[in-house]
Amino acid sequence: MTWDWSFVLKILPDLMTGVWYTILVTLAASAIALVGGLLLAILENVSTKFGRAFVRFWLEFLRGVPTLVLLYFAFYVLPEAGITLPAIPIGIGVLGVVYAAYCSEVYRGSLITIPHELRDACVALNLNRFVTWQRVLVPLMVKRAIPALLNYVLGMFRETAVLFAIGVPVLMGEANVIGSENFRYLEPFTLAGLIYMGMNLPFLYLVSKFKDKHV
Repeated sequence: MTWDWSFVLKILPDLMTGVWYTILVTLAASAIALVGGLLLAILENVSTKFGRAFVRFWLEFLRGVPTLVLLYFAFYVLPEAGITLPAIPIGIGVLGVVYAAYCSEVYRGSLITIPHELRDACVALNLNRFVTWQRVLVPLMVKRAIPALLNYVLGMFRETAVLFAIGVPVLMGEANVIGSENFRYLEPFTLAGLIYMGMNLPFLYLVSKFKDKHV
């Protein structure tokens, strides 16, 4: 099969639609993952022994089950229980919740590195628990976790490709539809790979800059 530039120009608008949906899903799922992960890390730290065990169970469950299995469950099984949602919210929700579990571990790791003397200082200053978390611990957790969190956002961006399995028109989904409709896969999949790689570069640059600042 030879490369067809006229076919490339024809399919490029559809691939750009896939790029738009990929960016949209990544941003929305990242918001869920970053905020949800922070809340889970705090909840695990301040809960009782039973609460910590409950949070830990769900974290291990979400990290242990393949994302595609969770997508299929939410898309095909939940409707049988009367819960029917469009594909895009399901994709965003599943990716966001799964990566919230990973981000939670990053936040928890950064919390461990905060010296205990800092908490003792907060107690000495008569700061209550809420203010200690809001003004001291959470800002330090986030600052120390940024490089690793950006890596997970990058991983989530790449994993948006699996959402084509439930019909979300991300870049991989559009490339697959174009290939199956035209019986030509060389151009759409090659272009999709190049676009993914090109979109990765700003992420990689950002990660390297933050790593340099935290060395």
